[in-house]
Amino acid sequence: MTAGEPVATELTGLGGRLGEARLGPLHAGPAAGSAFEPPPGAAGLELRTRFTLERADHGAPFVAAHLVVGFDDPRVRVCEAAGEAPGLPMAISELPGGCGWLLGDPLGDVPIPLGGEARAVLCAPPELTVVSGFVRLDVTVLVGRGRPRRAHGGSPPVRFEVPPPEGWALDARPAPAEPVRTRSPAVRLCVAVDTESYSRFSTGEAARSQQRLVDVLARARRHAGLREADVDLQQSGDGQFAILPAGVDESAVIPRLVSAIRTELAATNADLNAHARLRLRVALHRGHVAAGVNGWVGSATIAVHRLLDSAPVRAALAREHDADFALIVSDVLYTDIITDGYGSLDPADFAPAEVRLPEKNFAESAWVYVPKS
Repeated sequence: MTAGEPVATELTGLGGRLGEARLGPLHAGPAAGSAFEPPPGAAGLELRTRFTLERADHGAPFVAAHLVVGFDDPRVRVCEAAGEAPGLPMAISELPGGCGWLLGDPLGDVPIPLGGEARAVLCAPPELTVVSGFVRLDVTVLVGRGRPRRAHGGSPPVRFEVPPPEGWALDARPAPAEPVRTRSPAVRLCVAVDTESYSRFSTGEAARSQQRLVDVLARARRHAGLREADVDLQQSGDGQFAILPAGVDESAVIPRLVSAIRTELAATNADLNAHARLRLRVALHRGHVAAGVNGWVGSATIAVHRLLDSAPVRAALAREHDADFALIVSDVLYTDIITDGYGSLDPADFAPAEVRLPEKNFAESAWVYVPKS
């Protein structure tokens, strides 16, 4: 999709065709009517789009429509959003790397208008030359007479590319000087990630899988409120090891990071077949670490990888075929963070596990979480 060009797409679900939608056109313009002031080093622009719905031949009414827009560049953030449709408000939701506009109620039975408009004020780097990403529309319809049933479905993601308006960043304030990052010893949160069955890929497939992995984790960290400049990364082809900055609020960062990994993986895998699908094991631990001449040292850096490679988390991911990832957290993080129910993490969803590796002289209690499909 480019500026000024709407796209027609079918809406399908498990039961077949649910209808048709037209997405767009999508326009980028100056953020003239917004009260939002971009921070230094960024500029604002307004993105507008719309959607229209057409019922399938069976005439089943739409009771909900959820428009989702995601951006390729993790530096692009939605700072303001609004939506409208004839006679009904639209609910706005922040999503990792994008935004959602919900019209109607997926659990309701009131038909919605056959169209709506969405607006977002974006905060983006002044050097941005194109706004690109995807648009997707999810819908719920009532099928049948008498006691109709709900059918859920939607469109495939539709790619878009639109240029920012001319002169859109002229008023951008310069970014402040980057602080000097220190690598002094400190208590840090450690995140280790590995791709399931990576050896099945050919060389080209492995390269694409690596790029997906890097993109998913970068967007997830941004959603968790972390600056990439503050994160120490060690890449390993099929995995990644991250040392998060000292002093982060784990009660906010951990739930947002886990939620964003789930959302980003779902978006990434939406267009992939079973062979290309990206499934991850993720491990979290906390401890005192220090920078060495060839990487980070400290018991937590070792323990997090022992958890990542342990049988309980491998078995959990293998058992839950519909899940995109399985998470294992150390007992100390479960006790300090998970049990208090911060964010969307429910401690009841975590199963206890004992990781025993006598040959490595390692034994630790942990907790395994697999998101519900």
